[in-house]
Amino acid sequence: MKKRLPLLALALLLCIGGAYGQSIEAEFAMFKRIVSPVMKWGVNGILTVPKANTIGKLNFYVAGLGREAGVLENLKLYNTSLSIMAGSSEDIELGYTRRQLIWEDLMFSDLSMDTFHLKARILDLGDFFLPQVAIGTNMVSLVDNAFTNKDNILFNVYAAATSTIPIFTPKLTLAITAVAETILNEGELGVYQFSGGVDLNLFNFLFAFAEVQGFNPEKSNNEIINIGAKLKLGPLTAGAGLFGISRLADPSGTLLENVESSTFNIDNAKLMATVGVEIALGNPGAKK
Repeated sequence: MKKRLPLLALALLLCIGGAYGQSIEAEFAMFKRIVSPVMKWGVNGILTVPKANTIGKLNFYVAGLGREAGVLENLKLYNTSLSIMAGSSEDIELGYTRRQLIWEDLMFSDLSMDTFHLKARILDLGDFFLPQVAIGTNMVSLVDNAFTNKDNILFNVYAAATSTIPIFTPKLTLAITAVAETILNEGELGVYQFSGGVDLNLFNFLFAFAEVQGFNPEKSNNEIINIGAKLKLGPLTAGAGLFGISRLADPSGTLLENVESSTFNIDNAKLMATVGVEIALGNPGAKK
């Protein structure tokens, strides 16, 4: 039998991990982690920030993710995600994510959510230095998990630009990504959020990642930082990340002084892990 979860508990769970957020940008960063697919870190995404790259024509990517979601009735709850990504062409990427809250005794709760993803690369100026640009959306139903009324569908729309820089050799590369995004519902746009990140590829074996979410050039101390690493061995990947690090700084000085005074709070940060199996049926994948 499935254990039932009160609706009030759902509202509380959605706030877990985001209670530290003191701004709309920080709350949006938490929401972004909820609707993002489990991306192929270092290829079509950093951790939760999407890259302009796609996984490639006729390539598929399947990955799962799990994280703690709180405690209810003295039982731990875990938020699990399973994503399936497919490249219909070199520039188009489709995806589906199923999310399910699971009790610590591995019983399913009654809470689940479907998300559909679409990303299209609209500019590709080459493998290195010059940026690639893509637009995309994550779609989730706000009513009964049913995609029957467009007014009940929330669209997380974004534009991403990624530039890849080789370091001495193409087998050692640094990719820099900048993203602007917002929420669209019932024809109205929400607050804009700016995110960015870097990923370092060491011989296509070890990947390191860092990203910042909630950047606003007119405000300070809104950023949420995520870091992680991934190992790749053949078709298998395993990764771990620390999500939800908040940055504190003195906002009264210049931008440089603000950066120099930065301190980082990990009290509310959460560890997350991913495992993945890559099934490449077509071309080698995204731009390297």
